[in-house]
Amino acid sequence: FLASIPFSGPIFLLFFASLSLFPLLLSAEEGKVIEKKAELAELKIKIAALQEVMQERQSKLQKEDAVLKDVDIRISDINSNLRDLDGRKQSLHTELSDLQTKKTETVTSLQAEQQILAQQLRSAYVSGHEGYIKLIMNQQDPAVVSRMLVYYRYLTESRVRTINRINQHLDLLKTLESGIRTRSIELKNLINLQRERRRSLKLAYLDQKKAVQALRNELAGNLQQIERMQNDEQELLHLIEKLREIIDELLDEERTGTSFQELRGLLKLPVEADIVVRFGTRRQIGNMRWKGIILAGELGSDIHAVYQGRVVYADWMRGFGLLLIIDHGDSYLSLYGYNESILVEEGDWVATGQTVASMGKSGGSSKPGLYFGIRYKGRPQNPLRWVR
Repeated sequence: FLASIPFSGPIFLLFFASLSLFPLLLSAEEGKVIEKKAELAELKIKIAALQEVMQERQSKLQKEDAVLKDVDIRISDINSNLRDLDGRKQSLHTELSDLQTKKTETVTSLQAEQQILAQQLRSAYVSGHEGYIKLIMNQQDPAVVSRMLVYYRYLTESRVRTINRINQHLDLLKTLESGIRTRSIELKNLINLQRERRRSLKLAYLDQKKAVQALRNELAGNLQQIERMQNDEQELLHLIEKLREIIDELLDEERTGTSFQELRGLLKLPVEADIVVRFGTRRQIGNMRWKGIILAGELGSDIHAVYQGRVVYADWMRGFGLLLIIDHGDSYLSLYGYNESILVEEGDWVATGQTVASMGKSGGSSKPGLYFGIRYKGRPQNPLRWVR
């Protein structure tokens, strides 16, 4: 809403009428202007108060909007983190299940090896070491003795292999149990972390609800404030018209030659440069459209007045940087924005083609250029229809 105020309707006229008339107080028709001086002072106070309230409203609304944005992002991050934790939790459950299965298989294999070893040991115990010696010594046939030695060696090696397998199973079992303990602790910590994240999410949703409500309240307050300001505008409209009549009368006395209206299609552009933005094209933000044109050129290039008139504004304005506005009478205004410098002052009379500013990139413009616009009774006109 604020972005549209400078060049839309009564607020625009109020702002520049109040600024433009003070230099005129010293120029002509002193008595008539003095009669309006008190009204002008009151008007300026009202305008300043309205603008301050609107700026405060806009600032507060932006803060509420930023709070809601932060909460929304926080909720998104928490939900994303919870999804990651759910995935890790599922992975841990799978790993634990695999470890438990391997542990069961290892225990089964270990028990089988232990049974084999027990049988081997029982057999060895029953036969005894002396029986083994006697059995060999009583044999007369060397071939039989050799076979028996091989057999007993096989039994011994078999027991050794069984013992080694048992030791391997025991080591594996120890590793598996350690892995199970580690995964169990990790899973427990993860569950606690999830619980904490869900609590944070619940609080974030509450914050979101509060932020949304605060934003709605602020928007509702803005609507009420807009209605009040519109009522104030209506009360001030009659004064605006009187002020414009005074300005036009003074300009009529100083103006010579053809009226601005008769120059439609005959004006020269303020600077010879490429047109990079045309009237009515959509702006990058929202559904707003350009109410003027933008000419791209060299930094510091001379900017010329398209027609004679009085300077009613020469100062910085949000969105337009250093802005120059010339009143050509009959409710026609020409606007020159993004200037590097302004070479005239409020109240100055300028001639057609006079150098009034230099091209710049003030107001946040990324490249050197000129914003050029024409207004009739505050309504935007297509500048290209006025130039040849």
